[in-house]
Amino acid sequence: MKNTNNENKFIENNKIDSGHIKSEYTKKIHLFKIVIFFTIILVPLVTINIKGNQISKIDNRMLTEFKDIVNSEGIENYIDDRIGFRTEMVNIYNKGMDVLFNEMVHPSYQYGEEEYVFSKVSESGFDSRFQEVFSDFIKKFENYCNDRGIKFLYTIEPSKSTVYEEFLPNGYKYNNMNLDYFLSLLESKEVSYLNNVETLKAAKENNQVFDKKYDAGHWNETGAVIGISAILDKLNLLDDRVGNFDINKFNLEEYINATLPVSYFKIDEKTIHYNLIQDNSVYIDDLEGEIKRDSNYRNFTHYKNNVNTEAPRILIFAGSYFNGKEKFITENFSEIMKIHNYRNVIDYEYYINIFNPDIVLFESTEYTHSNYYFPVDRMENKINNKTIENYSNLIEDNLIYIEEDNFSKSHSNLTNFSIPISGDDISYVYANFNGRILDCNIVDLNNEKYMEFSIKTSEIKELNDFNLYVISKDEERYQEINCTLI
Repeated sequence: MKNTNNENKFIENNKIDSGHIKSEYTKKIHLFKIVIFFTIILVPLVTINIKGNQISKIDNRMLTEFKDIVNSEGIENYIDDRIGFRTEMVNIYNKGMDVLFNEMVHPSYQYGEEEYVFSKVSESGFDSRFQEVFSDFIKKFENYCNDRGIKFLYTIEPSKSTVYEEFLPNGYKYNNMNLDYFLSLLESKEVSYLNNVETLKAAKENNQVFDKKYDAGHWNETGAVIGISAILDKLNLLDDRVGNFDINKFNLEEYINATLPVSYFKIDEKTIHYNLIQDNSVYIDDLEGEIKRDSNYRNFTHYKNNVNTEAPRILIFAGSYFNGKEKFITENFSEIMKIHNYRNVIDYEYYINIFNPDIVLFESTEYTHSNYYFPVDRMENKINNKTIENYSNLIEDNLIYIEEDNFSKSHSNLTNFSIPISGDDISYVYANFNGRILDCNIVDLNNEKYMEFSIKTSEIKELNDFNLYVISKDEERYQEINCTLI
C-alpha cells in the first residue's frame, strides 16, 4: 500500500513537471511568434531607404522624395516606395500572380492576348495642336539643313502596340488618330520622311519584329535591321555614297532574355542578335564631357570609320530605338554623331555648328510625340537664322557694341563663345572662321544680351582671327566685327 502511494505521488509530480514544461514550451513558442511578427513589421521600417535621388530598378522611376510629402497620401507613397525589402516583396507578389492567375502586376507592363507583353496602355486623346506644331518644326528643320547644303531625313518608328494591335489586352480599343493626322501633315508639308510604321507592319508577316514578351517599348534586333535598312535605302537616294545595308556583314546568334527590361520580372524567351563580323569603327569619347545636352537626356555616341573615309558624315537625333544599334550603320558612314533626340533636337544649329555633317537624320517613335519630350512652346518659338548668302548689297552700319574683341582658344576639345553685346538692332548674327560660317544664338541672361556659338578647337587651332557679321532688324544693314584669336 505504501509503495502504491509513492507511485501515485511520483506520477502526480511528473504530471506537474510535464505540465510545467509544456507551459514553458508554449510560452517560448508564443514569444518566438511575437518576435517574428515584430521582426516582419519592424525590419522593413528600420531598413527604409532614406537616400535622395533614388531610382527603382523594378519599375524604372524615381522614388518619392521626402520633400514631396505634403499630405497623408505623400507619406503613404514615401513609405510604399522606400520600405525595406520592397524589391523582394514586389518580386514574390508578382511571381505569384503570374504563376497562379496568369496576371501581370507591374507598373510598366501588362499582358495582352497570347502572352504578348505591352507597355501599360492608356487612352490618349486627340492632340491636333501638338501634331501641327511638331510637323511644322520638322519642316523648318529640313529647310534649315537644305539651305546649308545638308541632306535631311525624318523617320517615324512604330510602337509595339501599333504593329501588333491585334494582341492588345482584351477590351482595349486602339486609337491611332494622332498618328494618322501627323502622317497626313508630313505629306501635305512635303517633308522628306520615311514611314517605318508601314515598313514594320509589312515585315511582321514573315518576321517577329518585336519580341512577344521582351522589351515592350522597343523593336528587337530583327525589327531594327528591317527599319534601319529602310532608312539606309532612303538615305542612299539622297547621297549614293551611303550604300545599302548588307546582312552578310553580320553573324546571327540565338540569345535568351531572362527578364523584362528594367525589371526583375522573369521570362525565358529566345530572340536573335546580329553581330558585326568586321567592325571598322572607332569609338570617340573626347567630346562626351563637353557637348551640351538636356540634363535628363544625355545619350551621345560618336564613331569614326577609318576604312570608309569617302562616305558621308551623319548627325543623328534619335531616341532609345537606336540605343546599341549603331553597329547597323557604322559601316555606311565615315563618321556618326548620335544625340538623344528628346528636347536636344530643338537646339539643332548648336550641334550642326560643331559637327558640320553631310546628312542629318531625325527619328522619333510615335508614343514619344508629346509636349514632355518635344516642348511645344520651344518648337513654336524656334528662330532659324537665314543663310548669310541671303544677304547682298546691305549698308554697313554700327549696330551693336562689344567690349572685348580678343578671345582665347580653349584648351579643351570645344571652344565656347559667349560674348556680351550692347544694342537691340539685331535680327541674326554669324561667325566666319576662314569661310566656315556658324549661326550664332542670341540669348538674354539677367537682362543682358549675349551672342553664343561653339566650334571644335581643332578647327581654329591655326587661325588668328575671325569675323562677326550682324544683320539689322530691317535686314537692310550689317556690321562686320573683326575678332582676334589668341
